[in-house]
Amino acid sequence: RHLIVSSVCRGFPSLLLNRREIMASLLLLLFAGAALLCSSSVAAAPGASSQPNILFFLADDLGYGDFEPYSVNQGMKRLQTPTITKFASESTLFTNAYAGAPVCAPSRCSLMTGKHSGHCSVRENGPFLTPADTTVAEVLKLAGYNTALFGKWGLSPDNSSDSRFPTRAGFDVYHGQVDQDLCHNYYPDWMWRNSSQETIAANKGASVSTCGPDHSRCHWSSDIWINDTIAFLQTYHQPQPFFAFVSLTSPHAGSVGSNVENDVPVPRVSSGPYAHQSWPKVEIDFATAITLLDAQFGAVLAALAASGKANNTVVFLASDNGAHNEGGHNYQFFNSSGPLRGFKRSLHEGGHRVPLIVRWPGHTPAAARSGQQWAFYDLMATVADLAGYAGPMPPGDGVSLGPTLRGAAQPQPPFVYHEYCAPNEHPSGWGQAVRVGDFAAICLGPKPSGPADIPCATPLLYNLVSDPAQQTNIAAAHPDVVAHARTIMKQQHVQGHYCGGA
Repeated sequence: RHLIVSSVCRGFPSLLLNRREIMASLLLLLFAGAALLCSSSVAAAPGASSQPNILFFLADDLGYGDFEPYSVNQGMKRLQTPTITKFASESTLFTNAYAGAPVCAPSRCSLMTGKHSGHCSVRENGPFLTPADTTVAEVLKLAGYNTALFGKWGLSPDNSSDSRFPTRAGFDVYHGQVDQDLCHNYYPDWMWRNSSQETIAANKGASVSTCGPDHSRCHWSSDIWINDTIAFLQTYHQPQPFFAFVSLTSPHAGSVGSNVENDVPVPRVSSGPYAHQSWPKVEIDFATAITLLDAQFGAVLAALAASGKANNTVVFLASDNGAHNEGGHNYQFFNSSGPLRGFKRSLHEGGHRVPLIVRWPGHTPAAARSGQQWAFYDLMATVADLAGYAGPMPPGDGVSLGPTLRGAAQPQPPFVYHEYCAPNEHPSGWGQAVRVGDFAAICLGPKPSGPADIPCATPLLYNLVSDPAQQTNIAAAHPDVVAHARTIMKQQHVQGHYCGGA
């Protein structure tokens, strides 16, 4: 009745995948194969066979300290992520990587368009990409790639005819949820399969009682998307390289059968390594979500290895913003922000500095830690570089991480930029954050009533090397750095018609 994929995750003897779902995914992907072959024969670059596959695996609301490789130096070992620990030993782990924003939709806008939050068309949860936006998937299509997205989108209306719906925004294959509010339901009764709505019969009328113990009678959305990813890897035999974006919704807060954020309701809790802990239930659920994510990532890596494509695939593992503090979960319970100050929606480092681990066998140094600064808006330039794409690029703010991924030295970017409306530090206002070298400047103030200047007279300033927790404001001692940061803030913010007119 089930396909059992071995898992190296302590406490989980196996990751159970429903055979019927696997077979359905296999058949649909086989039928999609002809379309993939046709759609990708247009723009393959010379020497396309040497282009690496690209797999981007994204967690939702996972903090800087939630993976063992990031937390072990802090003495925090309560969250078990053995697959990711092994993966880090084969990869380069980045200690200065940044999401696009401290919250979901603007962060994903940055990831997909190569623009930072001062230029993105999506700067808060709610708005969507515009027809003028070009996505990473569209650029990789021009480079000869086939493209697939499994999971959360959140950047267009929930309408398959919209120009920025995934299958109209560069993805050949799509299975997931478009509306990010609907993503809060871990057990939805339908989701999109390409441009059609597909019913999930087992989740009809899903609730804590109908799904049963451990929610075992219902199908968790993340399991469905992992099944799809495995099926995609098992059936992919095209000559063109692929870009696969696996966009999960855990450990974001959610619910069973509704969009309310009141728990982290993952399955298989009673068989997990935390079932007998005396922690609050929501923290047991959260810990299980992290370790299940580790097992799911391991299942994808195993499928990639079995396909024979692992040595020519660049694998990125990241989170879309900092640790969440929602659904009853306390981000400090597991020290999810690690040594950083703040959490999701903060303009201090804990809101947007995230884990990033990258493996590219034979190219990226293994068991390495890098302090190279990188932000989500650098992805487009990075993958275009890795793909050897030399064609026209859309306007963007990114710099390729390619030299670092190939083991070479590269200079730090001139700055890393973020802005956000109603940050934790000033819920009734807005703010900007700029990192320049070792310094981080944060400017907070009231919402503007029209086109905005920067929101403060003097930004807060911290040295992130000597003060990673951002406890001591040193602005008075470094007026030159403050002035430079103010100039960047003025130059990089373009009116976005949000947050009172900013």
